[in-house]
Amino acid sequence: MSPQAKEKREKALLFKRFAVGYFFYGERPVRDVVEGYSDYISEIYFPWPGLLSARQLPGRDIAAMRSQLIRDLEYFRSCGIGLDLLFNATCYGESSCSDEQVNGIYGALRELEVRGILPEVVTTTSPFIAKIIRDKYPHIELRASVNMRLASTLAMEYLSDYFDSYYICRDIQRDLGTLKRFSEWSREHGKKLCMLANSGCLRNCPWQTFHETLLAHDFPRACRGCLKADVPPVLCVKMYRERRFGEFLRATWIRPEDLHLYAPYVETIKLSTRDAKSPWTILKAYTEQSYSGNVFDFIDPGFSQMSREYWLDNSAFPPDWAESGTAGLCAGNCTHCGKCEQVLEKVLKHTTPSFSVSGGTITVGGR
Repeated sequence: MSPQAKEKREKALLFKRFAVGYFFYGERPVRDVVEGYSDYISEIYFPWPGLLSARQLPGRDIAAMRSQLIRDLEYFRSCGIGLDLLFNATCYGESSCSDEQVNGIYGALRELEVRGILPEVVTTTSPFIAKIIRDKYPHIELRASVNMRLASTLAMEYLSDYFDSYYICRDIQRDLGTLKRFSEWSREHGKKLCMLANSGCLRNCPWQTFHETLLAHDFPRACRGCLKADVPPVLCVKMYRERRFGEFLRATWIRPEDLHLYAPYVETIKLSTRDAKSPWTILKAYTEQSYSGNVFDFIDPGFSQMSREYWLDNSAFPPDWAESGTAGLCAGNCTHCGKCEQVLEKVLKHTTPSFSVSGGTITVGGR
């Protein structure tokens, strides 16, 4: 196969495959970001202001936020882009199965229906929410959130009465053999498999439930208490500040250059863009399947805005990063064998010319 034919085939794999997050605030309006990539975007996923989702929304003018959202959703629908409504909080507290919860969800769906923009998909962490939506809107596709951490086909089987599609657990998605097995199960059972490609979360992160609970409520206020007690609200920030960059190589994100290896096994490729500093950079990297800059620019959470002192050079990774097993197989139960550190020596960069890394140890200015 010629290089041109290979490139054409790989790009065709990604046509109308990406789910992109809606954001209310940014350097550029969300419409402008999406417009240039409409051939690649299959869905826009969005929260409903006033109801809990995985992240508490900024701003207090709920009516204004809903008006803005509705206008943009009408535009996306006119462009042939599907809509995915999020009820994916990890914690709903005492309202988890309440009449208030039911009324709020039905109210949101009714308003969207009246506007002619009833979503094609609802993504949730809650079997309760899935069931009440199934009862009244049986044609809506119900998708199990990535926050459910579905790490076995048995888990998907348990949920099969409630959900039509699933996000595979990030902790196992890098392993191509495992992804293939999940994909085969999904197709055999009439389900769809999806993946989140640019998650910056550490693999098997024990902070994840704690972090997601904070996000679902008042993260800034909760963080103040964490800082007072000297407890990091997120583990990845601690790893970055301690210069433990090998942990980010063992994480869950997929390199844009390797996406064509994973795409055949999933129906939808989600990109985390809602809180990203530069969502257009993320879209560009994954649609072009190439990025020559900092890995922290296209993963979320990323640290490119925290500090430019250290960065991971995406162009310096070995070409067999995904297929060799270093990315996918090793990190599940890491024994610190040194393979990631060998890669780290190639990809970790520093602003100081005399910077070096050997065996995971960082030396700056000869010290």
